[in-house]
Amino acid sequence: MKETEERRPRRRRRRPQHANKEVLRRFRNSVIAFFVIAILIVVVIQVAFGEGIRQAKESGEKFGVQWMLAALYPEKYSYSTEMADLQEYFKLDAAEDIAIILQDDRINAKGKLYDGTVYFSIDTIRDLFTDRFYVSQEEDLLLYTTASDVIRVEIGDNSKAFYIGDQANPTDYAIARYAKDGTLYVAADYVKRYANFSYDFYADPNRMQVYNSWGSDKVAEVKADTHVRYQGGIKSDILCEISAGTTVEVLEGMENWTKVKTSDGFIGYIENDRLGEVQEVKAEPVTGAYDPVSDYQMLPPQERVLLGWHQIFSPDDGSGMNELTAHATGMNVVSPTWFFLKGTNEDGEVDYTCIASSKYVERAHEKGYQVWALVENMENDFDEYALFSSSANRAALIEKLLTDAETYGFDGINMDIELTDSKLNKVGPHYIQFLRELSIQTHEKGLILSVDVNVPTESNREMNLKEQGLVDDYVVMMGYDEHYIGSDAGSIASVGFVEKGLEDMKKQGVPVEKIVCAVPFYTRIWRTEGANVTSDAVGMDAALEWVNNRSLPISWDEDLCCNYAEKVDGSVTYQVWLEDNESMQARLSIINGQGVSSVAGWKLGLENIEIWDSIDAIIE
Repeated sequence: MKETEERRPRRRRRRPQHANKEVLRRFRNSVIAFFVIAILIVVVIQVAFGEGIRQAKESGEKFGVQWMLAALYPEKYSYSTEMADLQEYFKLDAAEDIAIILQDDRINAKGKLYDGTVYFSIDTIRDLFTDRFYVSQEEDLLLYTTASDVIRVEIGDNSKAFYIGDQANPTDYAIARYAKDGTLYVAADYVKRYANFSYDFYADPNRMQVYNSWGSDKVAEVKADTHVRYQGGIKSDILCEISAGTTVEVLEGMENWTKVKTSDGFIGYIENDRLGEVQEVKAEPVTGAYDPVSDYQMLPPQERVLLGWHQIFSPDDGSGMNELTAHATGMNVVSPTWFFLKGTNEDGEVDYTCIASSKYVERAHEKGYQVWALVENMENDFDEYALFSSSANRAALIEKLLTDAETYGFDGINMDIELTDSKLNKVGPHYIQFLRELSIQTHEKGLILSVDVNVPTESNREMNLKEQGLVDDYVVMMGYDEHYIGSDAGSIASVGFVEKGLEDMKKQGVPVEKIVCAVPFYTRIWRTEGANVTSDAVGMDAALEWVNNRSLPISWDEDLCCNYAEKVDGSVTYQVWLEDNESMQARLSIINGQGVSSVAGWKLGLENIEIWDSIDAIIE
């Protein structure tokens, strides 16, 4: 009985079946309630923040905290989806305008798009690439001059060729044409023949990326699709979309944004976390354009030029030159004033007075001198613009000079064209083109071309010393007339005046080996009475004699490096800043110190006999 009871299995307590059903029902109701609440929340969010969500999605920014904040608080956190007005951004006023991005900046100048060809204005070309193009609007010609040729383009919508001599070289675009406002534009591809630069053109809107110098740039890769914005801020307008993997140039870093430039010319801002590591890359320079510096080869210069100007107004067989150079130690070039320009005569032919002499040349050569015939424009009153702005007149004058060079046998030409400031602005560019064209012929004939210029100032920049330093064999700086007829009284050429002039010559591009510094062999006796200032130019010995005859005390002016004397006679003050051997030696030391090894003196016959010995001893 007991055993039977022990073997009896225990009964398991069972949960009533109706209890399980209750649990399931409650769980199901909870899930339904959860989804209902979730749907209600979504509906509420959609109703309340739908516009924010739409803006967050359309902003294209990656999903994250900022995206969620933008969805919830669009006014404060959403990214602007407004596109910038690109016509306004690039400042394009006309359909043919092209914005220019130079290096990393959008500049004010604009290009033009005509018939699918990109053009630069002549002013832009001169500012950015080269100032060696010459324009004759009266003749509708665009010229470029090399050491051996004048390359000609006829300006117009159909100017689809450039000419070297009579040889036409066709192009498939109009090379040079005028805009409606009269501005000259030149095809970029033609300009690239004569200047090293690169450009890439992009449409809609018209813009071009231009490089005219090359160095190292900082770049970074875009890590995620994003936008380039006009300014650094989420509310700033969008300039363009940019894809992950695109490389941009890094211009400036800030706390949260980085200023960048895209390869197609947009300059704007990207958030820092959208950019990868910044790296530095070296740009490959563009080469292959015509190089004037290597093309122009000056005739082998003498070790030094010691030149004396011989002013004459009537034929001289060399007798006068022999007398004036008796004490000219070391002098190796004489420049007689032989050609006096008249412009054109009644028949329209280029004309000048010529007093050249073969016998003079012969005697100069016997003394070991070269003869550089001087051509001047001061003796006769004529229209320099009419002479030098005409291609035909320039060619006629060059031909006439070269014919006389062959006839009389002189060794070089010394151009002494002096222009007032008002004339210089008008005539200067045409005179420079004349020198370019003349240099082709003088070099071909083995003649030296030297050109006289004033001490550089802002008012005479049209003399284009950089270009003259290229095409001329020698550029003679007339290192005097610091004070002149019409100015107040003062030294003709203080050492500071000469030194600055030489420094400026070099800064403006004249090679030091081409510079000849002209020194004065004369001085001025100044007379001042009230506001009336006059002066007489006299030789060195005559000035000293004038001072000694009046027993005037002479004192050395340390700043100017010259001897000074003055006399007061009633209401008249006489002053003399003496040019003598002492002032000359001080000046020659300055010239030497500037690395200049050539000197010219104006003029033979006015110098003290010691002067040439000093020049020969000091100038190396």
